[in-house]
Amino acid sequence: MNNNKVIWKCSNSQSSYTFSNPDRAGWWIKNFMKFVKSCEAYDKPATRRGFLKLTKKPDWRGYMNTFFSAVKEAGIVTTTKEWNGKFTECIYSVGPNWDVYLEGRLVKYN
Repeated sequence: MNNNKVIWKCSNSQSSYTFSNPDRAGWWIKNFMKFVKSCEAYDKPATRRGFLKLTKKPDWRGYMNTFFSAVKEAGIVTTTKEWNGKFTECIYSVGPNWDVYLEGRLVKYN
């Protein structure tokens, strides 16, 4: 296993997300990563709205914003914006630090 750490910085000082130990990953990150991979496998867009609907969580404006922001800033996912016919939606895909996180080499800068 490669011990080279990759450091990421969160812009929200109140966020407690670290994404440092995949063996002790929380419910949100585990399920969101499964969702993103599943969407890619079936060539479907991985959206926040789709994830919250699938997991039967509320889709209130701002709900879990710190999580979605942190997972993007950590580089676990990347985002693109696409028009869905009604509004612009953020599409998530595997990011540059996806495997780094799974290898346990992702470290949050404090």
